[in-house]
Amino acid sequence: MKYHAAFGLDIEDLDIVIVEDSKPMQAIIRSIVSSFKVARVRAFDTVDEALQSMIAEPPNVILTDLRMKPTSGYQMLKLIRHRHMDPLCYVPILFLTAHGTLALVEKSLRAGAHHVLAKPVSPSTLYKRLKWLIRDDRPLVLQTNGFYNIEGINDVLDQQTRKILTYENAQLHQQEAIRQLIEVRGTLAREFERPGKDDNFVGEGEYSSPDGDERFGRAGANVRNAFARVRT
Repeated sequence: MKYHAAFGLDIEDLDIVIVEDSKPMQAIIRSIVSSFKVARVRAFDTVDEALQSMIAEPPNVILTDLRMKPTSGYQMLKLIRHRHMDPLCYVPILFLTAHGTLALVEKSLRAGAHHVLAKPVSPSTLYKRLKWLIRDDRPLVLQTNGFYNIEGINDVLDQQTRKILTYENAQLHQQEAIRQLIEVRGTLAREFERPGKDDNFVGEGEYSSPDGDERFGRAGANVRNAFARVRT
């Protein structure tokens, strides 16, 4: 059973590689990581530079931006996770991004990323995530396509997707039920405010009432029709 390269280590033992094409952001992340007293920090502007160094000396953790040129962090993840990149294929990758949509996060996790963090990341958040990472005992399994991935991650994401869809469907059903209820109330109000067609003037200040059975029969039919629409 294969675990990621940081599993079981102490924070102080970590060899961390940072890949970030923005010099100011790279300096910030490097300063934060160095404050954790880790064993080693290497920072690179491009994926190509980082790969040359990591192939020779694999790190324990990779912190990388997602959107970079000419090679993105996601492309680096796909490259590293292939079995031919052993032992680099076991190095956990944490993405740092300012564009963390739900679809992008899911895509990254399904490809083998261990986590996605939003920029700007605080020192406390990054430290907690690294502490979580070194205790993360989910094994890496070799898939039939030759790439390693976190065991069970696709099942977990599929389950979360089903929950989200169920919740969204429930919301839509509730909104439709409320709309139909408002329609029923409107029907009731119109029927009981409508004057009877047989209303006749009797005397000064007096009016005769419409036929009760006819009026309530008409109203009842309209209300029943409205309720039938709610039930369907």
